[in-house]
Amino acid sequence: MKYYLNIIVVSLALIFGGSCGTNTKLEDIGELSPLEFGQVNTFDVLTWNLRTFPLKGEQTLQELARIIPQLKVDLLAFQEINNIDAFYELARLLPDYEACVSPASGSYRLAYLYNTKHVIVNDNYLIYNGDTNPFPRPPHVLDLNWRTQNIIVVNNHLKALGDNYIDEDDPWDEERRRRLACEKLDKYISANWDDRAVIVLGDMNDQIAEPVETNVFMAFISQPDKYLFTDMYIAENPSYTNVSYPTWLSHLDHILITDELFDSYSMPNSKCETLQVENTMGTWQNYYNTISDHRPVALRLQFTP
Repeated sequence: MKYYLNIIVVSLALIFGGSCGTNTKLEDIGELSPLEFGQVNTFDVLTWNLRTFPLKGEQTLQELARIIPQLKVDLLAFQEINNIDAFYELARLLPDYEACVSPASGSYRLAYLYNTKHVIVNDNYLIYNGDTNPFPRPPHVLDLNWRTQNIIVVNNHLKALGDNYIDEDDPWDEERRRRLACEKLDKYISANWDDRAVIVLGDMNDQIAEPVETNVFMAFISQPDKYLFTDMYIAENPSYTNVSYPTWLSHLDHILITDELFDSYSMPNSKCETLQVENTMGTWQNYYNTISDHRPVALRLQFTP
């Protein structure tokens, strides 16, 4: 069941164009951290809704600048970036990371941070730009290389809200719009990246472990030879400690891979988990009031030795 009832208040529309930017390198952080997820020989990526970033201005920037290096991930995909200048400032505070912001207009933008030591960005662009019924925020594509691996990453923030019912008579029904978005993503992947390694991630605003009749993700789930939700175990076994949206005990942020990555995900060091970053801030309430109401969900991929 989906309990996502969070009311979104849209901030001032952003007017600046998006691009990949550079940063100022700072000193390295310490060696070990309880937040550490990434490993030297794995490709590590996460999705994180930052809730109208920056929620508490400079305080939010400083907390993220402290937390992100400890995660040791290669790529971070964000949603709800409402201040582009602040996001570039965050990148300048982080050693070795650069920013790439969606060129879409308006608020609630998508964006990436990537570790320039490990990731080469070949291209970034939007798909379905202007198709606002299924995509109120057009998906942001990052074509990258990690070592010898070429990977396509598609960052999403699907329509929010709904009543856990797909109204076939209402084209603006929230669940129907999310279902259509998944169907269109499937068609795009099939037509353009059929033999490419693809990761689809983001705040999908719905749960993947629902019955067929209410499950908006059936375009993916019905093709198990082609797609895999790496976080399905979390969705099927929800608890306060493992879901991405604990306020409503809901798991709304997902990471999907195509079959080209199945072998990598089956390797011993590969895994997907929700990261309890709030543990470094004392309480969930501190985290909620400073950074987000979503936890990040992270994927580790081990390629063949």
